[in-house]
Amino acid sequence: MEYSKKYNLVHITTSGEYKAPLVASQLFDQAECQAINKGNGAPDKVEAWIIGSMREYINLNVQAKITSLILRCPNINIRMINGISRLKSFPIIALMKWHRRKLGKNTPVIYHCRGESAAEWAILLREHFPGDKVVLDVRGYWPAEWLYQIGIESPEKATGDNLAEYNQLKNKLTTVISKVDVLTTVSDALRALLKNELGATQKCAVVPCCVTHITNDDKRAALRKEWHVKDDELLLVYSGTTAAYQHLEDLTIPFMQRLAKSNPKVKLAFFSSQPDKIQQMLVAADADLSKIILKSFPQNEVAGALTACDAGILIRKPTLVNRVANPVKIAEYLAAGLPIIIEKGIGGVSDVMFENRILHGIEITSPNPDFDEEVSKTNAWLNEGSSERRFAVKEYVKSTYLWSAAIHVSRALYKSALEQQ
Repeated sequence: MEYSKKYNLVHITTSGEYKAPLVASQLFDQAECQAINKGNGAPDKVEAWIIGSMREYINLNVQAKITSLILRCPNINIRMINGISRLKSFPIIALMKWHRRKLGKNTPVIYHCRGESAAEWAILLREHFPGDKVVLDVRGYWPAEWLYQIGIESPEKATGDNLAEYNQLKNKLTTVISKVDVLTTVSDALRALLKNELGATQKCAVVPCCVTHITNDDKRAALRKEWHVKDDELLLVYSGTTAAYQHLEDLTIPFMQRLAKSNPKVKLAFFSSQPDKIQQMLVAADADLSKIILKSFPQNEVAGALTACDAGILIRKPTLVNRVANPVKIAEYLAAGLPIIIEKGIGGVSDVMFENRILHGIEITSPNPDFDEEVSKTNAWLNEGSSERRFAVKEYVKSTYLWSAAIHVSRALYKSALEQQ
């Protein structure tokens, strides 16, 4: 990408999302990578703006969180921009204009906005600095995700007030899309939805949920020894929460149990911040807890623990939300060298990953799944050779699921935005 025009980059987040570990990895780590990776197309300066309420500004827990983000991402300026809701969020716009002027009146700014609310603030600021450009980063189909959270799997099943709320959220997203300069999202499926269902006509880049680095295997041998996992055994892991959409009780745990019962070399592990809940589910499923590794790790230790495993599990129903999403769990598994057993039709993943045997697709969410057939095919896939596959997985990650690769896709998008009149 031959491009030398000077510009600054500002990532914007709202609604308290900065507190979540997911946003730390998906927004702040991405911004940090933009700052430290120089070269053609790189921004001159990189900042992250957190727009929130005035009470957050004086909250000690919030200040501690901001300090942790600054330590995590030392090469970007992280700014809290706060206002009072009853005063129409005053003085947020005034503060945004002040911080924008500090970036230089003659240098355009790209506002990379996480979601519609962030983009709305950037659109207002662009009125005062017309050379700036707004990028809307759509990380999931939020209107349908809202329905999913209240137990409605698809918009077609919504009625009454729920349908009205869905349509209101959809209209908001459609309106914001019409006002921004370019789009970025996490999967080809979501890009198609934005164009076909919400009228997006702008250039739209696909940047999946990424991680900063490939996890070193230096803890693998010691952890397997500690957990009494033999060299020739295959450790399958579920890593995540107990949220209903993970389908632990009805799909994930039953399928993992069948695999273990059918293959004496398969052992099972569950990593979660909610180990008590998972234990209750395992007991209800008549699992032998003495044969299962159930662990809870601090966030910064999960990646190292995953390297002790041989494959990750990701089973969700292929609903609209799950078809267009790209869970960060995919990148986390892959970066630890784990191929993934995944329900077909979810995750917004490339067919190449199935062709290269990095992903193994199963179908157990249909009305009448053949568990025995899926278990048999999965065992055949597992026995193909784990060491060679670990190497192939990590090689694939380098080109697709590391921020150091993905930021160049974003930079090409920024270039196209800056070239617009």
